[in-house]
Amino acid sequence: MNWLKRKIRRWLQEEDCYPVEVAVNTGARAVDVEGLSFNVMPAQGGTIVQIRHYDRKTDRNNNTTHVIPEGEDIAKTIGHIVSMELLRV
Repeated sequence: MNWLKRKIRRWLQEEDCYPVEVAVNTGARAVDVEGLSFNVMPAQGGTIVQIRHYDRKTDRNNNTTHVIPEGEDIAKTIGHIVSMELLRV
């Protein structure tokens, strides 16, 4: 009878080691909200700003890339770029 208890204990302990269910992220990068999303990347000689906007009518992502030269005020220029893109949408 003791061998049966040991076997059951081992089986239960083994089961605790392996997850029963695993949550998998399917690669969603952001919240599913319509609007602008942008990436700011440093580059040699300046900064690259890439803006993405989803167009529901055509079911496409529209990308626009802007380059901010080195020495310009990045915050002010990104503000201008976002304002321009919002007017365009």
